[in-house]
Parts: sequence; structure tokens; C-alpha cells
Amino acid sequence: MSAPERGSDHRAHAGAAPHLQALLAAVDKAVGDAHVRERFGDVGQAFSAALGSWAEPLAQAAMAADSTAHSRAAARAMADLARLAGAFAGEAVRPIVRAQAETADTAPGGRYAAMAGRADDAFRELSSSPELDRTRRYAAMAGSIDDSFRELSSSPEFDRARRRAFAAVLDWLQHDPAAAAAIARAFEPPPAPAPPSWNPWPPPDAAVVRRDGTAKLLRFPCPQPIHATMLVIPGFATGVRIFDLDPQRSAARTFAEHGVETWLLDWGSVDETDRARTVTDQLGRIDQAVDAVATATGGRRPALAGHFHGGLLALLYCIRHPGKTVALATLSTPFDFGSPEDAFADWLRAVDGERLVDVFGNLPGTLVAALIAATSPMRWCGGGFYSLIESVDSGADAARIARLELARRFPPAFPGETFRGLYRTFYRDNAFAAGGVAVLDGRRYDPSSLASPLLNVFARDDRVVPPQASSP
Repeated sequence: MSAPERGSDHRAHAGAAPHLQALLAAVDKAVGDAHVRERFGDVGQAFSAALGSWAEPLAQAAMAADSTAHSRAAARAMADLARLAGAFAGEAVRPIVRAQAETADTAPGGRYAAMAGRADDAFRELSSSPELDRTRRYAAMAGSIDDSFRELSSSPEFDRARRRAFAAVLDWLQHDPAAAAAIARAFEPPPAPAPPSWNPWPPPDAAVVRRDGTAKLLRFPCPQPIHATMLVIPGFATGVRIFDLDPQRSAARTFAEHGVETWLLDWGSVDETDRARTVTDQLGRIDQAVDAVATATGGRRPALAGHFHGGLLALLYCIRHPGKTVALATLSTPFDFGSPEDAFADWLRAVDGERLVDVFGNLPGTLVAALIAATSPMRWCGGGFYSLIESVDSGADAARIARLELARRFPPAFPGETFRGLYRTFYRDNAFAAGGVAVLDGRRYDPSSLASPLLNVFARDDRVVPPQASSP
């Protein structure tokens, strides 16, 4: 089965965007025959679709809305942004194919020369390395295109266009609550059937020890002897199931194999009862979970392991409550929100995250995932599907990847006031990196006072929390 056919077959399970098949087909053609320059358009259109997927609910709602000055201004601004994104996508793709061109008239020039040269070098290496399998070639090519696009989209021209577009959209939605409600519904996960072998949640063998509104504290089984106890704090921007996709791909069960008893704070399906919860309220929930773990284990203090925004909350908790945990592990957790490589923080500032809370209340999880996708659209769109290209057991792998894709594409909503507090303090003011101390809900948090042993884990090629944002 070819890569495009696999993408099409798998799409029904994963609930993926309709442009995924076109994306994989276009990249497949470009990798297989980079000389055919008429295929620029195919790749560029697929890339533009990947970048623009987050705008589809906005565009649909704008077209369906009653014509007002605000809705017309929003539609014009979004159209301008889409045209500019499409033009930049074409420029991002072009150097990759130029690398294989044999005529001088296709040589890169102008203000894109340096960028094109780097892309050319990367693609020549890929094309001349037979030991690289097609999976790695797909991923590397997608990364090169995303890097080129990111460099182009960091221009003042693009920044002005996206700020204008989102300001116009938010002006419209604040004047038209019905349209805002329609868009919120458009961002809800589609009613797709569960993929094969999708485990029930919570897992049958994980005990629900405590409930707090929509949140649950889960205890996973662990054989004796138990060497350590760990409480996992997930982020809000990724579905909690990523920690236990299935018995063969489960962080919680891998820890158990090494004698680490794992507890997990599942934030649950965030609803209107969570909208007013502040950062301080979430830290209170973590504190109650820590106490519940200690009570259930005869006084054992857990280590905390937090992922993304969960890592930031875990860090704040350990600063506020020294001595209640034995250690802290932060996983893909941002610290310096002003890093030039932190495209997600840049997008949030351009969109104006605080106004998003004013319009939507709780931020739809799919909206947050879409903003994450905008940081690296080619790789994000391909996602785990790249691994199907070389798959031997495509059925089992497709089912597993479907579970991963659903978890990352359709996370739960982000509680509104929790997001507002984190956005103001970190995304807007970059409190830790800029001033050394963060003030949240009237309380000071000084990271230099952290008493817990710290393990900070980040990925060298992470496009959402790049090393430069996490390593400080």
C-alpha cells in the first residue's frame, strides 16, 4: 500500500483534517522526484492547507454570519492573512525543490538566498544518503520546509497581518456572541468512532482514588517492591491519554516496571464549572492530590512530574510548598517565554491570549492545538503518520497512531482564568526570565528558592517548547 493510500485509510480512524491525504501525497511526490517543478503548486497548496486548518472554523463562521461592519472587516483581514501565508508557503517549499534543479535560472536569489542555501544543503544530504529510510526523509523534509516558513513568517509584514486579522476577528466576536458560540461549537471534537483497541478511560486497572469536580486522581498498579512514588501533572494542551495509550505504549506502566508507582491527576473534561478556576485554585488541587497520595501510601512523599503547562504548575507548586515533594521532573516545560525560537508563545501574543478568554471563556482544546499546529504546520499535519510509510504491521501501527493523533489534536479545554493567569504572567510578561520572580494572584514565586531536586527534560527538536525556551 502506498503512503497516500495509507493516509486515506487511516484518516477515518484518526479524525484527521481532510487535507492530510493531499499533504502526504504531495510530499511523497516531492521526495520521489524533486525535478518536476510543476509540482511546486501541489506541495505549496498542501502546506497552505496545513497552515490554514486552524482558520477554517473562523472562515466558515464569517461566511455564515450576518453581514456587519465587524464581520466584513474580519473576513477581509483573514483573507489577507491567508493570501500572505500561501505566498510564504510557496517560498518555503521552492528552495527544497531547487536543490535538485540542474539549470542556473532556478538558483535562489534575493532576500531568500541564505535560507534557500541552508534548505538546499539539507535536501542534498537527504537525497544522497540511501541509508536514510523514507520515514526519516519525509520528516526531515517537512522540518526543512517548516524552518523556512518560520523564518519567512517572522517578518514584520506577516506579524502585522496576523495581528490585524485576529484583532478584527475578536472585535467581531465580541460584538456577536452568537458567532462566538458557533465557532466554539466548530472547535469541538468531531463525533468520530473510537479507533481500534482504544482503551476505556480511566483504564480498568487504574483506581480512581479521588474526585474534585471534573478532575480525577488515578492510581496505576505497581508490583512490589516499590522504590519511588510519582504524581504526574499533565498539561491542558494535550490529552491525558498520551500517558497510557495502550499496554505497549504507556508511560505509567513503563514506570511501574521499574518500581515507580505512578499516580496521575486527570483534569477531566473541562466545563463551565472550571472556567473561573485560577492558577492558585489549580495549585490547590495539586496540593490535595499530593496529600491524598501521602495518605494512601502510608506517608510516602511523591515526586512530581509535569508536562508542558503541567510542568509549569508543578514548578510553581514546589516553590510554594517546599518539602511536600521529594523531587521535581519537568517535561517539555517552558521557562523563557521570550525566546525567539518559541513560536507558540509568539503566536499567542499575536492572537492576544487574554482576549481569547474574554470571547470563549474556557479555551477550546482544538483551538489551542491549532495554534500549536501553526508553529510547525508541515510536521504537525504529518504527525505520527510518517511512521506508517515504512510500517510492516500497518494495521496495529495505524490504530496506535490514531490514538496518539486524537489525544494531541483534540485535547480538553483550557480553563479560562487559569490560562489568563499563565498568559499574563509568562507569555506576556515573561516573569521568570525577565524579572526573576513571578507574581500570581498576589503571591510571589521565586524559582531560585526551589528546594526540590530538579530534572528538566526537553527534546532537541521540539517545535512547541524548543530547547531555548526550556533549558534556562
